[in-house]
Amino acid sequence: MRRCCGKRGKMGLALLALGVVVILALILPPGFWLFAAGALLIAAGIWLLRG
Repeated sequence: MRRCCGKRGKMGLALLALGVVVILALILPPGFWLFAAGALLIAAGIWLLRG
C-alpha cells in the first residue's frame, strides 16, 4: 500500500482538510470557531516552544 508522500499527496490532504472545514463552517456556530482558533494558537505555540 502506498503511503501519502510527495507534493501531490500533501496537496490532496490539504484540500481534504479544507473541504472538511468548509462543511463544518456551515454546520457549527461561530462561537465554536473562536474556541477552535484559540486552541490552534495554543497548540502552535507549544509546538514552536518544543521545536
